[in-house]
Amino acid sequence: MEPTAISDFIRRQREKLQKASLPLKDIRVIDLGAVVAAPYAATLLGDFGAEVIKVEPPNVPDAIRFWAVIEGKYQPFWLVASRNKLPITLNLKHPEGRKIFTQLVERADVLLENMRPGTLDRLGFSAEKLWERNKGLIIGRISGYGQTGPYASKPGFGTLAEAMSGFTYLNAHPDGPPTNPPLPLADMIAGVHLALGVMIGLREQKRGEKGGQEIDLSLYEPLFSFLGADFLFYTITGQIPGPMGNETNFTAPRNSFQTKEGKWVALSASAQAPFERMMDLVGHPELKTTPGFRNNGERIQKESREVLNRIIGEWIRRKTLKEVVEECEKEDVTIGPIYNMQDIAKDAHVQERRSLTAVYDPSSGKTLSLPAVPIRLLRNPGEIRFPGLPMGSANEVVYQDILGYSSEEIGEMRAKGVI
Repeated sequence: MEPTAISDFIRRQREKLQKASLPLKDIRVIDLGAVVAAPYAATLLGDFGAEVIKVEPPNVPDAIRFWAVIEGKYQPFWLVASRNKLPITLNLKHPEGRKIFTQLVERADVLLENMRPGTLDRLGFSAEKLWERNKGLIIGRISGYGQTGPYASKPGFGTLAEAMSGFTYLNAHPDGPPTNPPLPLADMIAGVHLALGVMIGLREQKRGEKGGQEIDLSLYEPLFSFLGADFLFYTITGQIPGPMGNETNFTAPRNSFQTKEGKWVALSASAQAPFERMMDLVGHPELKTTPGFRNNGERIQKESREVLNRIIGEWIRRKTLKEVVEECEKEDVTIGPIYNMQDIAKDAHVQERRSLTAVYDPSSGKTLSLPAVPIRLLRNPGEIRFPGLPMGSANEVVYQDILGYSSEEIGEMRAKGVI
């Protein structure tokens, strides 16, 4: 699709948004982040109607545009992570670029960024300067180690945050190497927390109790907070929780097992009633009253785990995936298949619940299948209105329709490297 046609597409989308019942359609967000963390917060806000203006420096595309590009044109990470955003180019190192950015700030409710601490200040946009232009602005920041502390000035990435949080150490099999997650986990969890922080800040702003709000998130702390019980266990006992593979330190039986035809299932039957029903299924009802197995506190001991893994594993290996799931579900034992992406696409529940959504991509002219908005507000649900768009494709709309620049002025700014 030609640039003019994409501009028309964006204008139509903005018009539709104003007629929609999405709860955040009166909120404007400036997404000054890069890659995943802060931009993911903006994505979540955009799903519920916030007008998200995504800023990229001219000639410096966001790195996720180049992740796993298909056929030289499909950018899967960008298409998903930058959905519902209006991408513009803007050079904050250029005096005119800083002037334009100030104009955007004056018309925004939220500014999100994940630069190294102090970067915006050095560009002349400290929190105090921003609030001089917009006293109610919510400023959300994500950095590797937060805005304070001895590590604050270090460059931070999700992989390092996952390692520092304790997650990577625990995400391994016993005696195996620590294992990084296969997705930007720390970034996305921090992004969810930032989106929540923004909503809290907007609520306070709406009540008129305060002016602007600054949110300081590190990449490692949200993920570390998920592991709070493991940390508390250490501080109380002095013992360091170790990696457990597909098990956990605090429940049993809980593991992954292979079926007769080589498929895998995940079992979580540590609650007493499912455990007892599982023992009946595998032919060992005596374990329900045998010392070492009578309750979860006894079953998490190493010797008990090994016995349970062996007898459950042997029972499952004699059966097909279909047989295992059907027999367990008949007895109300909590078990399920371990899916790959193809399995998800074919699953009847996924389809009927509409966990996937069809989205038209104006760049390719194709309709894409994306995971649907996971947060469901049943009265006015969020929606993916369009996927991530080409770099700078919203320049004309944002600079002309929102800031009031003429086509000639936009052309001049482009020629001077401002946008």
